[in-house]
Amino acid sequence: MANAITPSLRASMERLKHAGAINGLCLAWRRQVLVSLMPFEDFRIEQVIQTLNDARDHFQSNGTRAVDSLWMGFLDVHLLAVFAGDISMIVLHTRQEESDYLTGVVKTFLNDSQLIIAAALSPSGQEGGGEDEENWLPQPAMLNPNQTNVV
Repeated sequence: MANAITPSLRASMERLKHAGAINGLCLAWRRQVLVSLMPFEDFRIEQVIQTLNDARDHFQSNGTRAVDSLWMGFLDVHLLAVFAGDISMIVLHTRQEESDYLTGVVKTFLNDSQLIIAAALSPSGQEGGGEDEENWLPQPAMLNPNQTNVV
């Protein structure tokens, strides 16, 4: 099912790419590329993801700040990174006045596509449910004389 959902996620990102003067988009989970619509090679995008996650970790290191977006301006292009938990969206755009608008659009996209992203991240063997659906239920206490800590 994840294989069927990934093209839907890519199509949604293609539509998002037309929201403003966007040159490239990348959806990442933790430090891995999920979907890249960037005009660069994948290894360069992976370096950008690593650098942005390191910058976010640095600014959040003392625990008093929660960084949900980073914006960097360069000569010809601007980079916007929006974080939502472990998921991040990186946007390359050309107009700096669109940065606030694009931040809101990307946050809305990440909120609306949580189920699609979760389905794309789930391993292909776990879509059927089966045993995993029962694991979240509270389990009865097991009385085992070989255990020292009985729940």
